Amino acid sequence: MNNVQVKVNVINQLKLLRQSTFKDKLSFLDEDIQNAQRAKATEVRVTVDYYNNKVTIENNGQTLTNSQALFSIAESEWDEDIQRSESPFGMGFFSNITVSDNIEVITGNKHIIFNVGVMIQNNKTDIEVTETDNTYEGFKLILNNFDFTEVSASLIRERIELLGKYIHELDIYCDDKLQPKKNLTDTDGSVFSSVIESDNIQGWIALNSGFSQDLKVFYKGRLVTKLDSYYYVKGDLHINDKTLNLTSPDRKDIIRDDKYSAFLKEVSGYTKELANNGFLHGEQRHIEKHIDAISWNADKGKLKNEMSFLVFDTENKDDSKYLNSIALAKRKNPEIRSVNQYEVFIKSEAAKQSESNHKEIEFTQEVNNKAPEAEGISTWYGSEGSSGGRSEPEIDEDKIEERKGQQIDFSSEPVFWLSFDQIVEHEKKFKIAEHYKLKVIVSRNKIESGILETLGKDQNIVHISELTENTLIKASISNTELSKKESRALMLLDMISRMIGFSRNVFSIGDVMVLKQTQIEVLNHTIEKIEEDFVAVHDYINNKVYIDRTVIDDSKLRESNEENLDISDYKFLLRNLKEIVRAVNLMNFDEVERPKDLYDCLIDGLAMA
Repeated sequence: MNNVQVKVNVINQLKLLRQSTFKDKLSFLDEDIQNAQRAKATEVRVTVDYYNNKVTIENNGQTLTNSQALFSIAESEWDEDIQRSESPFGMGFFSNITVSDNIEVITGNKHIIFNVGVMIQNNKTDIEVTETDNTYEGFKLILNNFDFTEVSASLIRERIELLGKYIHELDIYCDDKLQPKKNLTDTDGSVFSSVIESDNIQGWIALNSGFSQDLKVFYKGRLVTKLDSYYYVKGDLHINDKTLNLTSPDRKDIIRDDKYSAFLKEVSGYTKELANNGFLHGEQRHIEKHIDAISWNADKGKLKNEMSFLVFDTENKDDSKYLNSIALAKRKNPEIRSVNQYEVFIKSEAAKQSESNHKEIEFTQEVNNKAPEAEGISTWYGSEGSSGGRSEPEIDEDKIEERKGQQIDFSSEPVFWLSFDQIVEHEKKFKIAEHYKLKVIVSRNKIESGILETLGKDQNIVHISELTENTLIKASISNTELSKKESRALMLLDMISRMIGFSRNVFSIGDVMVLKQTQIEVLNHTIEKIEEDFVAVHDYINNKVYIDRTVIDDSKLRESNEENLDISDYKFLLRNLKEIVRAVNLMNFDEVERPKDLYDCLIDGLAMA
């Protein structure tokens, strides 16, 4: 019976290790620092020597007693506690050959030269180990022939800084500079950020104002990978052995299993919550800056039930004035693209001060113990002979008070919306809304616009471009029982009717009510409004004019039906002549010839009466 043994071609194995085993080119730093931890070191020093193509990594941990263990895959010299807790693969050292083909190790009284390039070229596996007179307390690794075109010095320093932050058991130095420590849950100070502390994850996340995939996963202080598909989000997530299964040997990727799916679901929950809270509670200027991040990550289904909108009640004169002033400002400065920018603009305009015809001008703002106006002293001088100058105080955008949004019950009444950029385009439309005292929402960003558009007609809200009028006027006259003065007034109006040419009295006096019904077709909604400005109505069927008693000044009339006219009658007619002519102008003149000038006709008639 012949026995067959499994054999490994060492040279080919070295080639494979150099080319494909370690996914991350910077893995050598992670592995060397991990080895320092296992050696019970308290500090690691990394020196980047760009000019001599060399990187040196040294630690003050235990010295290496068995040189063979360093070069044996799947074996290690670590003590039993380390082997139980760290599960070392005995392979981390070989990550160094991905960046250097000539490695030196100095530890204890040993000097080891691991010349991978020569070994591959000569197909020999011998490693040179020499004894030294001096003892080196610790472990020093020198990576010669370092190719900085493959791994730049700046990337090395960035990785060391990252390792220095979260490996708290070691003081890590780069070029003699101690790397600062950071708690796992310390954020980077972003406006929209949150801390995560669960059984599976510790760390933080933040919304990024620009497009990025910078959500990093760490295991025992070392970077594992960045998560795909988390756009506009950054952060550091620290996992434990129970959270995820990592790939071997370098732990630089995540195994896509059930743990991974549960992990992604948990992270997505945090990002959605952060985006929603940022949108609901953040300042508008910060929301505008992070709008893409919020739009990509928010839970819009939940958000629409909690968000507030910038609502203008056009029945309120201040609201209408505000809308009109936005349109005016945007025509003057088309670069205004948000409510906050508008506020800055109008305050800047108000703060401008012009001066002229002074040879020398000095402006000094006195500093009083007030806030927030007192910001310091500013002085400006005009040159000799100058005609003047202008001082434009700078407005601090951070201190502009925002117009606050409010929640709205869309089912209670129709609401129209438009985006801030559309205010000038649809100015005529919100004039209609103002006339009918409708509510108008000005969308401040793409999220609000998207949600308002989604809500649509089913939620009693439509874009203002669809606001059209279909108006019906209904008029009625009531309480036609006249007082004695009103009876005399009607008698005098009968005389006016005959002066014009009618054979009957074309006037009636009473309480006139005009009801304007506007059908908003897109919402199938009718708005009724009493038009108080209408004081006379023409009845087309009977060709009569109904005059509201409130506009007739009969204060000087006598309470008499006597047909003879006196001075008070003439005064009444002259005092009310404008209203009489306005009412007559509503008439049809099919049955009589219309006078060329009603004023002249009536004045001449009264003169002859």
